[in-house]
Amino acid sequence: MKKISLLAFAILLLLTSCGNDDNENSQDEINPIVGNWKMSKTMIISGSNKAILQSSPVTGCEALNTFEFVQNQGFSIKYYTKNNTECIADGFDTGTYQYSENTKMLTFTYSDSMVESSVVHSLNSTEMMTVDHIEDYNGDGVNDTSVILFKKQP
Repeated sequence: MKKISLLAFAILLLLTSCGNDDNENSQDEINPIVGNWKMSKTMIISGSNKAILQSSPVTGCEALNTFEFVQNQGFSIKYYTKNNTECIADGFDTGTYQYSENTKMLTFTYSDSMVESSVVHSLNSTEMMTVDHIEDYNGDGVNDTSVILFKKQP
């Protein structure tokens, strides 16, 4: 679960880009990744016609995981796991991120120097999708894309 969360977070960070707008009031327009995010659902998107083949909400403790991206390209992730019948905080990661708008590659450098990269499928001011896996899920001979949808928290 941590690996999926880290991959999702990495993809989220990948969507971050720098802008030349000096207006601090339009921070989301400059860098839409800045803010707090939570995983909302996973989806499989058809490679042949872009239809959603499968959609599942993120539930349980994983739905509580929080991904925070800040303007200076820092990030933090808070993880939750189930302990008997309740979800408890079970980990925290920090580091820096870089996003290439050209390649849609989001790269995370964790505080322990571990580096991970993810591809950002789409990003706007309220939603971000990161690529989880690519394969032919429906057997039509065309690779489909499994994505994780993140929702920005108010």
